[in-house]
Amino acid sequence: MKRVGLKIALLIGLLFVGQMAGAELPRVGSLVPAVSVQRGGEIILGKGGDTRQPWQAQWPQSRPQLIIHVAGRLAAKQQLDPVVTRLARTPWVNQQVGLTTIVNTDDSIWGSQPFVEHSILKSKKHAPSSHFVLDSSGVVAHQWHLQPESAAVIATTAQGQIIFFQQAPFSAANIDKLLDRLQLTVKSDLNSSFH
Repeated sequence: MKRVGLKIALLIGLLFVGQMAGAELPRVGSLVPAVSVQRGGEIILGKGGDTRQPWQAQWPQSRPQLIIHVAGRLAAKQQLDPVVTRLARTPWVNQQVGLTTIVNTDDSIWGSQPFVEHSILKSKKHAPSSHFVLDSSGVVAHQWHLQPESAAVIATTAQGQIIFFQQAPFSAANIDKLLDRLQLTVKSDLNSSFH
């Protein structure tokens, strides 16, 4: 009987390792781990209404990027409040940094997904130049090993190298560090474009 239990535990362990094999926690100094969102996708506004298209992390970009990943829960959104408040008071970010918000609607309270999607659509209409991605299968959180029911912020160079990564909670010092690194990257990109 012990052998059967041991074999089952070993099999479950191997299945878990197999599922995590493609997953990678974002690390400062490395490139953003590859990921593609097929279910849900990026919200595209059009004259005939909004549509969804598959989204994937792609580089190079024309400018540094700020990626916000958030579970489709009010508590996770509230974790981002200090970051969002500070970004709103920092106008150069909106002008010189690309913004992508990925909402993990697979990690939402049962029955709330339509309300979460409606809220994201309103945000897209309010900030049409920003990218909003609905991740209906939670693939980004899984691939990047992000904490459930939480939020994360990643900042990158235009080439996709991670310059900042933090999962909630976000302290004032974390946010200062994020903005400092983004500002250095923006200045570096400007200086290199003149040479």
